[in-house]
Amino acid sequence: MLDYLKYDGAPDPVKFIDREKSYIQFVAKVEKDDKLKELLQHEDFEGTMKELSSKLPLKRISEFVMIRYLLDHDQMNLQMAKQQILKMVEHVEDNSIVHAFEYLNQDYYDSVQLKNKPKLFHYHNGVLVKTSLFSKLLENDNYRKFIEDIISYGIFRYEKEFNREYYGIPHLKLYEQYQMIDAALLSNYRKIHSSFRGSGLLTNGKEFFLFVDLHKEADVKESINYKDKFLSQREFQWQSVNNTSQESERGKDIIFNQQRGVKLHLFIRKYREIDGKTEPYIYIGKGNVVHFEGNKPITVRMELEHEVPASICTEFTQKVSS
Repeated sequence: MLDYLKYDGAPDPVKFIDREKSYIQFVAKVEKDDKLKELLQHEDFEGTMKELSSKLPLKRISEFVMIRYLLDHDQMNLQMAKQQILKMVEHVEDNSIVHAFEYLNQDYYDSVQLKNKPKLFHYHNGVLVKTSLFSKLLENDNYRKFIEDIISYGIFRYEKEFNREYYGIPHLKLYEQYQMIDAALLSNYRKIHSSFRGSGLLTNGKEFFLFVDLHKEADVKESINYKDKFLSQREFQWQSVNNTSQESERGKDIIFNQQRGVKLHLFIRKYREIDGKTEPYIYIGKGNVVHFEGNKPITVRMELEHEVPASICTEFTQKVSS
């Protein structure tokens, strides 16, 4: 996979992962490679390749830095983790490191994930260690080189896209692509992460994540045909779900977000799907409500903290209306 980072204009291997759950499975299938197919007969190896591949492209580097360190070491504590992570980024909070430990321990997996994904790490009493399953795989040189390739690819690609910059918590970069579930990881959400889906508004404490589909499907019900749109490069109109009233705590958090210390993070995509594939959202930063009207739903006008570049604004608005 590292080869894809060496050449400009190379295809994105994550697209191949999306199709077959890991790059090695994609190559084995397309090239009808018997040696690779034989490697994938090993259930733990196949599961590990899928599990590590599912985290690509990285939006937070901490987990893969920890994994890279544990390829050659028995255990890792907070201090060691911090030391390793700070080689890659300019700042990291202890709380985020602990959250990454917990995430690798599968603390935030749902019952289906726990059943289907191999457990590669244990986190206990402040120490992260490899499970015997992962240790055994690493003893096999053939398995190890493929595991190392995924880890290296994830880290190098992250460096290329995010550099050493610190984006705070939640760890979100302007105009980067995200899925809903990324907001859970990047805001140190400490409940099941797969619950971060399905709704246009997801919250973690005072962090509110607004996910908007600008182009509504032709057959969408009027009751959920929200009037979301750009008013200018600096202003966005957003409509709450139908049962939100101005008198409710949720309603007040939205319309008086600044007074109540609530941060409204806006994620936008033009279409929910293109050619049957779910589209990512683009993070356009935080906004503050400057005007509101109506009840159930509430319609708000938000002033964006960052003026959206004309090219991005045009892409959103032109294509939607065409």
